[in-house]
Amino acid sequence: MKKIRARFVVTTLAGIAALTAGTAYLLGVSPFERTGTIEASEACKNLGSSEKVIPAIKELAPPKHKYSFAEQNNRGSVTHFSGCFVRADEIDFLVTRTEDTPTGSMTFETWAEGPASRMVTTEDPKNFDRFGTDTWGVVSRNKAALAVPCLPRGKQSLTTVVLLRDSAEPNRGKDRYRQELIDLAKSAAAFAHEDANCTLPLKID
Repeated sequence: MKKIRARFVVTTLAGIAALTAGTAYLLGVSPFERTGTIEASEACKNLGSSEKVIPAIKELAPPKHKYSFAEQNNRGSVTHFSGCFVRADEIDFLVTRTEDTPTGSMTFETWAEGPASRMVTTEDPKNFDRFGTDTWGVVSRNKAALAVPCLPRGKQSLTTVVLLRDSAEPNRGKDRYRQELIDLAKSAAAFAHEDANCTLPLKID
């Protein structure tokens, strides 16, 4: 009886080990190596200071050995550009970008079909759902965009886009990561609004 029980335990452990190794293989991580860590101290400053930033990135990140950030900033007297690349090993799995956008002659629909759709990479506007009531915000399964007013001259706004290129769950459901993308877009937009010395009040809902 003891031999049978011992054999059963060994077989079960072997099965668990095989399952773990198989899962790790599918995710692209060796079962004998730990995944890397994502540290708040290393994150791009232009992602903003929201307490939701790092948890959102951790939720989005595919399991890899190393994570890193690369920040871009270009500030002018009347222009603003900023961005962040979040890398897992050699893959930029998450990209953010904020650019000044003249929205004076735009409606919400033309903005969604234009800057929101075309920044970083093209997204079919039909894939977008609107979020917020007073906010120009749209989100799809892998992209969020948000416009905030900045300067009264020409009704200048800032458009922030967050693009998820690779994720922890490639076969995720339609709404799996939408809230994380929205949280990152709101935080990056708030940072850009202050960094660009916008004079119009910030309204993000």
